[in-house]
Order: sequence, then structure tokens, then C-alpha cells
Amino acid sequence: MNKALTCRETTYLVISARDEPLGQAQQQALAAHLQTCAYCRTANAQFTTLFAQLDALLARGVQP
Repeated sequence: MNKALTCRETTYLVISARDEPLGQAQQQALAAHLQTCAYCRTANAQFTTLFAQLDALLARGVQP
């Protein structure tokens, strides 16, 4: 990925990283975008919290 990511592309990568490892170029592009975009940093933190909460619920056997 040579071009800068859009916020939409960043969101897709954040969500995709949950299911499968990102390639090196994707990781670098994601990190670069998160350094410059406060909105996406906030969204990334919110996704991280959400995924952790879902993992905790699933570990307890609670169905969403």
C-alpha cells in the first residue's frame, strides 16, 4: 500500500486485524494513518474495547 489510507480503509483494516494478521505494508499504512488522524485513533480504541468486552462475554458463555 503506497498511498495514504482513508478513514474508511483504516476502519476496515482495524476490523480485519481482529480476524487475521495484517501484512507488513498494511500494518505500516495503518500505523501511519493512526498517527495523523485523531478520529481513527478514537475509533481504534473503541473497537479495541468492544472486542475485549465481546471476548470476555464469549469466554463466560454469554450469547450476544
